[in-house]
Amino acid sequence: MEPFVVLLVLFSALLHATWNAFLHLSEDRIWVLGMMAIPYVVISAIGVIVLPMPAPAAWPFIFASALLECGYLLALIRAYRSGDFGQIYPIARGLSPMLVFVGALVFANEALKPLAAIGVALVSLGIVSLAFRRGMRFSGESVPFALLTGLFISTYSVVDGIGARVAGNGLSYIMWVYLIWNIPQFLLAWHWRGGAKGLFIGRTVVLKGITAGVLALAAYCLIIEAYRYLPIAMVSALRELSSIFAVLIGWLFMREKLTARRIVACALVTLGAVLIRI
Repeated sequence: MEPFVVLLVLFSALLHATWNAFLHLSEDRIWVLGMMAIPYVVISAIGVIVLPMPAPAAWPFIFASALLECGYLLALIRAYRSGDFGQIYPIARGLSPMLVFVGALVFANEALKPLAAIGVALVSLGIVSLAFRRGMRFSGESVPFALLTGLFISTYSVVDGIGARVAGNGLSYIMWVYLIWNIPQFLLAWHWRGGAKGLFIGRTVVLKGITAGVLALAAYCLIIEAYRYLPIAMVSALRELSSIFAVLIGWLFMREKLTARRIVACALVTLGAVLIRI
């Protein structure tokens, strides 16, 4: 079972990097996020009807996760405003494995074996180093918001890791999170972009948003299920292999440079993932 769950996490990482690329390339990220909410609301509305209710103890985690997801998206939009995809994405994702490792230890009493802990550290180091430029300095005014995004990611990862277990049904848990979070997200985007007129003014953006929403929804549902079978810190670190996919997407489709330093960083992340798996 465990090797199959690991493969699901890696597939989730690919989906995650892909929807972030959709968001980064969009000319109107607010409208994209509004359109992303459509598949979230539709699928989660069906989910809360057909799936069993989460256990009462899970509801504080559900509401906390919904708020954290909102903060995460606002910080991510601001980070992408001026930074390169291949720089901002690794900074945002690179912090979370180590922070999740600490959070899972403190709040979920999960301790990884020494080899796995070293793997988590290598993953974080490799991912963050992907963002370095010549002279080993960060560039772009968006970096502080990328760091804030990473803080939101690590916090909601720990909250969801515990909440999915407490709920008794991981999919039921995340369906409620998505419903509570995405209805106001859609309504705000709808209001800010002129309501129904936006559907006809930017049909390409609408299609991008809905596609990105489907990818994002599938990606995190896989992660929520993985939390039920693997330690939270392990899942968090493995899913951050999405940063390697992000570098490749930036190179193949956005004409961002694939330097020797980035190749070494990807190798570090891969080595860390192998140690975690061992």
